[in-house]
Formats: sequence, C-alpha cells, structure tokens
Amino acid sequence: YTIMRRKRLVCILLAAATVLSAMLSFGGCADGEKEDDTPQYDENDVAQLAIYTKESADDYSSYIAESVHMAVSFDGQTYEPLFYDYGMLFSECEFSDLDGIISTGVLEPQIYKDGDEYVIYAKEYSREKIDLGDYGTEIKLNDTGRYVVWRTTDFIDFTFPEEVESEPGDGDGVSCTVDVEGAVDPVQIEIPATIAAAAVEYYQHIVFDHVEYPEEITVSSEEDLDDLYATVYYSDGSTHDKKIILDTSEIDFSKPGKYTVEGTIFRRTFDYPVESRPWGDPCLIYYNEKYYFIGTDDQNGQREFEIREADTPEALFEDGVKRSTILSYKNEIWQGTYWAPELHEINGKLYIFCAMTISGWDPQAYVIELKDGGDPLNPDDWEDPRRCILPDMRYAGDNPRGDGKGGISIDMTYFEAGGESYVAWSYRTYAGTDSGSMILLATVDPDMPYRITSEPILLTRPRFGWENVDITDNNEGPNAIVTDDKVYLSYSAGSAGGNTYAVGMLTANIGDDLLDPESWTKSLVPWLASDFVEGQYGPGHNSFFVDEYGDTYIAYHSHVTLTDPNRVDGIRRVHFAKNGDPVLDMSYEQDIPTEEQSVKITVIVE
Repeated sequence: YTIMRRKRLVCILLAAATVLSAMLSFGGCADGEKEDDTPQYDENDVAQLAIYTKESADDYSSYIAESVHMAVSFDGQTYEPLFYDYGMLFSECEFSDLDGIISTGVLEPQIYKDGDEYVIYAKEYSREKIDLGDYGTEIKLNDTGRYVVWRTTDFIDFTFPEEVESEPGDGDGVSCTVDVEGAVDPVQIEIPATIAAAAVEYYQHIVFDHVEYPEEITVSSEEDLDDLYATVYYSDGSTHDKKIILDTSEIDFSKPGKYTVEGTIFRRTFDYPVESRPWGDPCLIYYNEKYYFIGTDDQNGQREFEIREADTPEALFEDGVKRSTILSYKNEIWQGTYWAPELHEINGKLYIFCAMTISGWDPQAYVIELKDGGDPLNPDDWEDPRRCILPDMRYAGDNPRGDGKGGISIDMTYFEAGGESYVAWSYRTYAGTDSGSMILLATVDPDMPYRITSEPILLTRPRFGWENVDITDNNEGPNAIVTDDKVYLSYSAGSAGGNTYAVGMLTANIGDDLLDPESWTKSLVPWLASDFVEGQYGPGHNSFFVDEYGDTYIAYHSHVTLTDPNRVDGIRRVHFAKNGDPVLDMSYEQDIPTEEQSVKITVIVE
C-alpha cells in the first residue's frame, strides 16, 4: 500500500449507553481515547452525581426499577443518565428453606464518601407474590430490616452487593430534582468532574470514528485483491479490518495498466427481524463452506427440528432456501419439547445439542451426531439422539448438584478452551420448590460429546432482579466466545417470552481452572437488554457464529414491540472493544455508516 486515505465522521454519541466489561460490575467498555470535542476538566472542576430508583412501567418492570440508577450533571440542572438509565446496582436474592428464590429489591438509596471510596447503600425489601384470585396476583414488598451496600472509586467498578443489619453511615446525598422520567427519591453528591466525565465516556456506545484504506495498490493478478482490507477506527480506540470488494470489470489483469475503480467496504447487514416467521433460540454455523440455521420452531409448536442450508448467512432467510425437517414428533418416539437446538462442529463432525422429551413434559439434554459424510439436510444421515450422561452414568438432569434432587436439563452448549472440552447447560429442579434455572459446567469427551467427564459445578443462579424478574427466575441459554486470553460465557435471564429477557455474561481467564467457580466473574448487569438496540425488546437466548472472514456474529430472539408475543430473530456483528471485550449492541450504522462504505482506489497492474 502506498498512500493511505483518511475519512472521518463526526459522531453524535447517544446519551444512553451500554456497559461491557469483565470486572465485578459491568461488562466493559474500552478505555481508549477518542478524537472529539468532549469538554476537558481539571482536578478543581466538580459535577453532581445523582442516584435514585425508578417508577415501574409497562416497559420497565418493578424488579428492575427497584435498583440503584445513576445520572451525572455538569451544570447542576441537566442530568445525563448512565447505562441507558437501566438499573446499575441490584441486591441479591434470598433463598428459602427449600432452596427456592426469594427476590429482593432496594429503595431509598443513599451515598457518602469514605476516604477514596464512595459508599452507596439502600434499604432492602423482599418480594412476596400475593394471589388475588379472579383479580390475578400482585407483588407485596416486605421490609427485611437490612441494607445493601456497594463501594466504588470511579462509578465504573463496583463491589458485589453486601448485606448489613444496620444503616452503614450518614448519607451525604442531598435531595434533588432530576430531569429523568420516573426517577424516585433522587439524591445527589458532588464528585470530581474528571470522574464524572470518565463515567459518561465509559457508558457511551462505541461508535464509528473514521476509516482508512489504500488510495493506490499495485497487483500482479486479481487474486492479489483477496487481501484488500480497510481499517475502521472506533470511538474507544479499537479497530476492525473490513474486506474491500472492488468492481474489477474494467481491469485487464493480463497486461500492465493503471485503473481507478470504485468499490465497497463489506458489511454484513441483516434485516430486523431476519424474517417474520417466529423462531426462538436461533443458531447458525459455517460448516464445510456452507451456512446452516436451526432454532426452536415456534410456528410449528416446538415439535420438530428444521435445518436450512445456504451459501451465505443472509440467504438462510430468503424465500426458496434449502430446508429440511430432520426430526419430528411424528416419528412416535420424541413427543415434545423440541427446544434450543445448537449446531456444533467437534473434531470435524457435526452435532446437534438439544433438549427433547420422549413423553409428557420432561425436557432433557440430548446430542445428535451427523453420520460420516452425511448431508445435514437428510434426516436419514443423523444418528438417533443420545441422552447426555454424567461420569457415573446417571443422566445430566439426575442429581447433578449432589443434593439428591433431579430436574430438567436444557440449553446445552459446547466450547473448547485451554485444550479442554466443556459443556454448559441450564438445570432446574422442582423437587420441594422451584429452584429457578441455573447454569452448570463440566468437561466432556469430544469424541462422544454426550458423555460428561467431570462432576458439574454451579456457575450462576438468578440472584439479581433483572434475572429473577416477575418470578421467572432464569439463567439459561449459555453460549461461549473464546478469545486468546478469555472465555466469555453469555447466558439469558428474565422472562424468556417478554421484554425483560436479557443477556448476562460470565468471564474467565484462559489458563485458570474453569471448574473452579472462583475463576469466573459474573456481571452485575446485563450486557444486552430491551432497547439497548433501538426497537428490539427482550433480546436473549443468543448464540455466536464465525463467518468465512473470521468475524463473530450474535444471533438472538427478541420482540418487535412490547406487546407482540412472537419471538423473532436478529443477527449483527460482535465488535471487540479496545480491552478485548465483546460488544453485543453495536448497530450497523455505529459499525460503519452506509455512506462511508464507498471507496475509490487506483489499481496498478504490473
């Protein structure tokens, strides 16, 4: 490359934002510098930080509203909410004598300074579901007499919630009026403007900044253009290389010459939803130079598995795509709960991990293997489903926690990290009481991936209000991204059929003992939730796939309105922030605006 051309977009950063980090608190946004006109503050400048809870609404459950929210003001009048004005600090649930989940929330938050730390605390309340007979149910709040405490130095990283028996100190927060809709009991405290500005920047969307590509390139054949890429720069200092596709129709590669041609910076774009037909739990894979799609078939009553095949992931959702039902309740063996199928390639073989039922309602984890040389669209080329078993030959749903209880085992996924093979799945028991769904992890034999080779460990239960929202008590649908240094295990929480569904994250370092629960860090808040991407409600039960260019994508189901019961699917690229963390909510225009995709390059043929 000889000369680099620089294009720049002046970005309007959204006031609401997501947080993506692997710290105790939030999934991380990156920490790079961005070139913009953000005001600069010195150590003598101050700002106001307000904390509050919120009123519940049709689109904002009380389980989320009754948590600590934050906003900052640099003029004392206009407040900018942090993290989409979504709850940032949640209390942990309690557990009943029978190990059931008792949801808790907080009200009347307060804040004070303790040395270099800021201490935030709030009154804790437990939630009790009251049956009103013909009038439905209501949630009663019961004062536990306790307080919940969090500490921070920067309003980015927070300690895990701590429960104390008495008020921990005298709050320094002063009652205030905050111009944020639905704010309840706001109090504010003066903090350094440098800290406030850093927090605002941290919680902003990572967005397109500028793109660089060669203005001139010398080649000897058309194949030399296969490695032609543009580098896109983002507001956090991260980058992404995108393939450039040139119109070479006017170039004669058989003789020397100089040509100026136009082209496009490639960006995969999927309609939202990808199709109107309802699907849940979507999963895509690039296998043997073809793309395949499978999901929970909501339109046909979740009673069959259909696989689609296409040359591109976009074509999987076009009319006339190749498709086949490979297993159905009509075979008179598997009679229900054709749930959450996932396609995985393991040692060159293709498998489906899924939850099925022989009779009644008892969904359990199964693995289906494609026969050697088989066609994924041919039902006869799949082996019979094998139920997943633990090391002592009991089933995955039979006493996996060693407490004598059995339950359902669903949503199993597979990943490899540090030279080892793992499965994670969602387990739930109704023995004595509903435990809520939880994520278990174990090693597995990659040659027989239905054979679990270690005792399962518990990774996460729905402890926070955004997870046990509206008594749904969900941690389910795990799926992994494995990078050179970390494992990111996403999972879904909240109500799978509603707008409170959300994606949380567990993070561990490669090289650590992944079967040690202490190796994993759980996010205090979701990494993807309603309206984090505008107009998409209740996103969840996601999967990740990698395309032929090595880019990672997220597929998920969600809702197009607050009241539409149908689950529909969305797909977009996963960006990696400067600190390496995956960004799950980058829109297409934030990735690279459409008007920035056009290029003009001089090609010199030698």
